[in-house]
Amino acid sequence: MRSRFPLVLGIFSLFIFSWAMLPTFAEGRQAHSIHNKVSKKKIQKKKVEKKKIKPASRGVEAKAGYCINLAGNRTLWARNPDQQLPIASLTKLVTALVTLEHMPMTQRLTVPDHIKKIPKSVVGLKPGDTVSVGDLLHGLLIGSGNDCAETLACGFPGGSQAFVAAMNKKVRSLGTQKTIFYTASGLDKKTGIGKDGKESEDVESNLSTAREIARIAHVAFANPTVREICSKKSHVLSSNTEKSGYAVRTTNKLLRDNLPVLGGKTGFTAKAGHCLATEFTPGRNVFLIVVLGSPDHFRDTRLVYHKALKEASRIGTPPVVTTPRQVASRQK
Repeated sequence: MRSRFPLVLGIFSLFIFSWAMLPTFAEGRQAHSIHNKVSKKKIQKKKVEKKKIKPASRGVEAKAGYCINLAGNRTLWARNPDQQLPIASLTKLVTALVTLEHMPMTQRLTVPDHIKKIPKSVVGLKPGDTVSVGDLLHGLLIGSGNDCAETLACGFPGGSQAFVAAMNKKVRSLGTQKTIFYTASGLDKKTGIGKDGKESEDVESNLSTAREIARIAHVAFANPTVREICSKKSHVLSSNTEKSGYAVRTTNKLLRDNLPVLGGKTGFTAKAGHCLATEFTPGRNVFLIVVLGSPDHFRDTRLVYHKALKEASRIGTPPVVTTPRQVASRQK
């Protein structure tokens, strides 16, 4: 009996110890269960947050836009097409048209002394240098050089004021009503001195609508010289003072895409936002797409282009192949 007593005592002690530890084990299991539930909730919350963070697909974000199939004279897409908005360097399409009507390509113009004060974007023309009209047009349309626009306007008979007047006359001849120019470059024009005698911060912006820019752009791209220049990715302007000339690269990223671009012109100011006018020739179609006031003019134009392809396919291919020049002549 005595030999069994320690064994019985040990079993009894183990029982007492187990009974005493039961609440601790229970608390541990409960804590483990709570921890698992919290972990699952955190994982689910992270999954929900990831879903929220994932950006939704965006549509066209431009303030205004217009797309017409010139081959069939059908509007394929429009947003506020008649809203008057700043157009920035889309202005330069008219600058080019007026230049080509009044100045020979081989004529050399002297870069004015105040050219260094012209805000970007600029080619970097040096005061007193002489550059041909043809090269200035390349700097104007490829690199969107404001200094090229200023040099062309100052070299016009009667100076820059007469040049801007000729620009306004030109667009009126195309039937526009809401297009107005104050500068040849597309930069905003300061209004001068305010009532308090200090320099005014107010500006006058070149204005137009998406529909009217489409008309202007197509006439411009129908010009073989404008069309050829706008299709180039780079060019070097010859100079009398700079041995290496002035190198320019295109501002139009759509020329890097595999798209049938006939011509295009970019524009940007803080007030206008990003603007773009582009003509495409997919198959028998001729799309003219304009976007104004866009956060991303290239993205918006691509979206509209693919919308136009679907819409043109839905309504059918134009019965007659119409060249850009023929369409432009009908619009004049």
